[in-house]
Amino acid sequence: MAPVINRNNYSNQRSSYLRFISTALVALEKTKTVNEESKDICIFIYLTLLEIQKSIQNTIQPWEKRGYWVKADQFRAEWKWVDPMINLMAKKIKTQDWKACLTDCETMKEICKDFSPYQRLQVQNPWEGAWKKWERMKKEAGS
Repeated sequence: MAPVINRNNYSNQRSSYLRFISTALVALEKTKTVNEESKDICIFIYLTLLEIQKSIQNTIQPWEKRGYWVKADQFRAEWKWVDPMINLMAKKIKTQDWKACLTDCETMKEICKDFSPYQRLQVQNPWEGAWKKWERMKKEAGS
C-alpha cells in the first residue's frame, strides 16, 4: 500500500496566508483612503496573522515533544516578526487608529515581497466582512 502524503502542511498554509496578505495589500493600495474596505483589509491581515501564529505553534509542538529544541528555536527566530506585528496591529485596531494601522500594512508589504498576490480567487474579496467577524470574536471573548 502506498504511503499517504499530506500536501496541506503548515508550511503550505503559511505560504498561502502570506499570499492572501499580499493580495489584500494590493487591494489596500487601490483604496487610498480610510473607508470600510480598508478597515476590512486591516482586520483581515490581522486575523490572517493570527492564523500564521497558530500554524507556527502547531509546527513547533511536535519538535519540542521530541526534544528538537535547536530546530524549534531556529524556526521561532525565523518567524519572530509575527508576534510583535500582531500586538502592534491589535492595539491600533482596538483604538481604531486606522492611519497607523495602514502604516503597519506598509511594513507587511516589505515582509510579503517574496509572496506573489493571487491573480484569481474563488471569493473575489476574501476580506469583506472581516470587521463584523472581528466584532463577533470580541463579543464571544467577552471584551
